[in-house]
Amino acid sequence: MIGEIQSLRARSARLASVAAPSAGTMIECESGAIEYDESGQGPTVVLVPGSCGTGAAWRPIIAEWGERFRCVTTSLLGYGRTAERRSAADPDIRHEAEIVESVIRWTGGPVHLVGHSFGGLVGVAVALRNQVPLLSLSILEAPAPGFLRRMGEEAHFRSIREMTDRYFEAFEAGKTDAIAEMIDFDGGVGTFAS
Repeated sequence: MIGEIQSLRARSARLASVAAPSAGTMIECESGAIEYDESGQGPTVVLVPGSCGTGAAWRPIIAEWGERFRCVTTSLLGYGRTAERRSAADPDIRHEAEIVESVIRWTGGPVHLVGHSFGGLVGVAVALRNQVPLLSLSILEAPAPGFLRRMGEEAHFRSIREMTDRYFEAFEAGKTDAIAEMIDFDGGVGTFAS
């Protein structure tokens, strides 16, 4: 029991050391500001959050890693302090890839690129575009329902499509909590409200 308490205290101390965000750095480019923050030393790992997330989502991971890696975080378009550059007429993932490529260039590359959820799909786009040097690519929980259909998982594919349809219907109706559809789908009913 005492060992568990000491372990929790040590982990809390590590979290506290990265929990308070620094002012961070903003990368300024022609198309707008990009949020950038870094901590640690060692091999560079660029951490890309999912939709509705910011670089702050990676703080527990960064705390767990301690100083073993140079951890670089950013936020996707329209989140955190990263400027939105997409439009309804041009929502191409290329815009997301370009901001991550700018962050990688800013680090001096090559990097290990890690993306969660939609950030994982952005990571795949970055790798396929081959505009910046990557040492590795890790994607976590990337929403790629097309793969499900290819693998014969029609029921799972259909459930994701139905959730997506409900989300867009709520969003287009102007519901401010439209994202609850997606968050509750991933985390279980009531996750958004908690």
